[in-house]
Amino acid sequence: MTALLSIRDVRVDLASGGWFGGAVPLNILAGVTMDLMPGETLGLVGESGSGKTTLARAVLGLQPISGGEVRFDGKNLTRPSDFRAIRRRTALMFQDATASLSPRMAVGEAVTEPFAIHGIAVKNRHDKAAELLAEVGLPPEMAARYPHELSGGQARRVGVARALALKPSLVIADEPTAGLDVSVQAEILNLMADLKDRHGLSYLIITHNLALVRHVADRVAVLYLGRLVETGPTRAIFADPRHPYTRSLIAAEPKPDPRKRRADLAIRGEIPSILRRPAGCEFHTRCPLAGDICRMMPPELKELGRGRAARCHFADAITEGGRHELEH
Repeated sequence: MTALLSIRDVRVDLASGGWFGGAVPLNILAGVTMDLMPGETLGLVGESGSGKTTLARAVLGLQPISGGEVRFDGKNLTRPSDFRAIRRRTALMFQDATASLSPRMAVGEAVTEPFAIHGIAVKNRHDKAAELLAEVGLPPEMAARYPHELSGGQARRVGVARALALKPSLVIADEPTAGLDVSVQAEILNLMADLKDRHGLSYLIITHNLALVRHVADRVAVLYLGRLVETGPTRAIFADPRHPYTRSLIAAEPKPDPRKRRADLAIRGEIPSILRRPAGCEFHTRCPLAGDICRMMPPELKELGRGRAARCHFADAITEGGRHELEH
């Protein structure tokens, strides 16, 4: 099966002003490679500053890439016109659903705006708005409301309706449950799952919420400092993480029982600046398992079988249950 979205060694470098006027290159993404299959949900996780949103923007052509390749349904996207050609088949759900809606535009106009942007004739926009709102569980009279009249959950549903307007193949959802009550989060996730089954959607979900990923994602990709450090099926990643960073993220999940917290796996210190990437493994400055080799030699992304890979010298020695069997 051909991947719907294929990313190969994608780099994003941005220029930043130096102290004496010289441009200092900021390496935001450092050679990311991953695939998203048709009908699949991929969870993209990592701390703030890890490059998740930049990668999503690069996929949509909103951020020029400095190297590598992005393919959508087998088509290599290199020119701005290539990305414009696939815009109808991709959609973005914004993190702040209310702020993403124009305060001067009624809901009905907002959800049908994609047709106007792409020059697609709609016989009756009022009926089309009602149809799209019904898809996400909102009554037709909601079309006359403005963003300030919506609850957080309603605004999120409107964002989903707008994303679905052109019947996309891929939806990129940036923190789809951010700022919502727990009960409303569950409603939105159930809605997204229902729409995925109904329309054969693929999702790329960008989030800090590991509980969300555990619940909805088929596979997980973990970014650190713009580099892919671990990927694999969701169940396998959570049961047996093979990169210390992934282990630490999972250990940091809130747990009702304090006896189940793993203080020994806590991430130490702050994420380094991309202006001064650490030598060797970039996680070694914060890793509880770092050895001499980690400080000197950058690890390659190691295939572990069954669709899993990890960028760690000791990936094979970090065994099921999170125990580290190396001799120090």
